[in-house]
Amino acid sequence: MITIREATIEDLQTLRDIGIKTYKEHFSDIWTAAGLQNFLSEDFSVSELQKSIGSPINHYWLIAFDDKGQAIGFSKVNWSKPIPMADHVGAELQKIYYLKSQAGKGYGKQLLQLIQDAAQNRNEGFLWLDVLKTNSNAQRFYENFGFRALGEIPFSTDVAEIGMIVMCRDLFPRA
Repeated sequence: MITIREATIEDLQTLRDIGIKTYKEHFSDIWTAAGLQNFLSEDFSVSELQKSIGSPINHYWLIAFDDKGQAIGFSKVNWSKPIPMADHVGAELQKIYYLKSQAGKGYGKQLLQLIQDAAQNRNEGFLWLDVLKTNSNAQRFYENFGFRALGEIPFSTDVAEIGMIVMCRDLFPRA
């Protein structure tokens, strides 16, 4: 049993901690140690998180807790962002991460459903994201949720050029 709720500024340190931990668990192999530290220092800096969490008109943060009240995952959505390779705007799912120990329990689907519902309530026409080109498991997860690949955009770390696949889902499909 998990609890998912919208994050507030009071959750800043918890989001920072879970963000750094989950990112390291899933992506430390695509960076050098120094590169990873630099990325995390910027992406999960207190000032960046304060700006983002403090701007709910532009961003939507959700945080997931286990039955003991421990943070086990989170997500970040950016509202009304231009979709690469498309002539539309939509809700960008920028981050959705769970601890590896929580994988396969259906929690990602729960979080994604809440995000989709929130985006529809805001009349965002589309929900889109980018996923590492090499992450076929995540691509399949999103495809099973109705996303389709639009194309590839560049992404590199301090180790290699990897590339990202942009995926999109129409929230109000037309007949």
